[in-house]
Amino acid sequence: MKKYWKTILISLIIVTTIGSYYIQQAMAKNVSFKIETTNGDKGEIDNLIIHASYQSVDIYRSLDISKDGSTNQSESFIRELKGRYYPEMFQKYIQEHRKFMRGKEASPGQYFEDEDRLIYTIFSNKEDRGDSFTLQIDILDKNTNESSSFEVNMPDQVRYDWINESDVYVENGKIKILATSNLNNEEELHLYTVDENKKELEQDSIIAKIESEEISRASIYIFNEYKKVQNENYILYMVEKYKFLEDGEREIISSPMYLYNYLNNEEKEWTIPAELKPYKHSIILQGTYIFIPVRSTNGLVLNRYNIEKNQWEEPISFKYPSIANAKEKPSIQITDGKLYLVDRVSDGHLFLIGDLRTGESLYEGKIINENKENRDADYSLFIEQIYNNIH
Repeated sequence: MKKYWKTILISLIIVTTIGSYYIQQAMAKNVSFKIETTNGDKGEIDNLIIHASYQSVDIYRSLDISKDGSTNQSESFIRELKGRYYPEMFQKYIQEHRKFMRGKEASPGQYFEDEDRLIYTIFSNKEDRGDSFTLQIDILDKNTNESSSFEVNMPDQVRYDWINESDVYVENGKIKILATSNLNNEEELHLYTVDENKKELEQDSIIAKIESEEISRASIYIFNEYKKVQNENYILYMVEKYKFLEDGEREIISSPMYLYNYLNNEEKEWTIPAELKPYKHSIILQGTYIFIPVRSTNGLVLNRYNIEKNQWEEPISFKYPSIANAKEKPSIQITDGKLYLVDRVSDGHLFLIGDLRTGESLYEGKIINENKENRDADYSLFIEQIYNNIH
């Protein structure tokens, strides 16, 4: 009898899931957006795709928006049940290197790529060894499509609850992995250096360490672009100590920032100006620049610090009538010397492309809802990634 009840219960769950899915599809079938040009070079968006999340009441949809309209990435029922959406870079990896990508996680912080190779790194628990870890490194030669792999044992005394990879830097036969580890709520930021030829751990450097305290708590923030899998020569991170007040708000005790240089393994403290401290969580590190965007109802000011010259440069201003609310923050992406900005305005979402070398606006447009009569006035559109769809 229990067997039949189990079968009935599974059938009910499947029917309910399918029913809920199609009800939601019916409610959301008219969600459709496109990019409409208002000023500038239309060629800037010829191959551009904006991957976004649409939210309205209980409806959630994942969309790819272009000048021609939007594609609903949740149309596949099986994919929605699995909850599996790969960012564009991983769709490309799976399409071109399916065998190598089999069983690998879709986390950019675990990968390195250049013209010749794709490298994947992962820390995993040793079998029957509790919290002891091994590091596995898989290497694909993109020219021959041949792959190799090897494992590196962590010292027996190194034991953690978990280790999360954040960045992979490769140069001159050295594979450097930036990773955060945790043991009993005490967090550490490590830089593991592996000798690729000897296939062994050369160095384990603890860059930052926070210990649990009764009065205060602490967090480590890394400001590097998470989705980038090519080498970045610098790491910018912050160790923030804080305590919770009676009303639930956080009181910051200290928040020093540090710049680490991969090239010479040097670290120095980096000081942010007092007037920009309220915006420190919005910092973007890109190449040799640290950008701090400051938003207002008049638009956006992009403050910029040149790491190699060790100086602040003239801010770049982009003027537009922003709503500037806390609910829907602007999406800012900096790629190849260009600023890609999406921000909420009174009649939708502004889309702006700016040249960071000249400070000029290259393109201005709007992301508009093509079915305005069915639009929920309280909807939100969250931009997750902007990329060129060139194959």
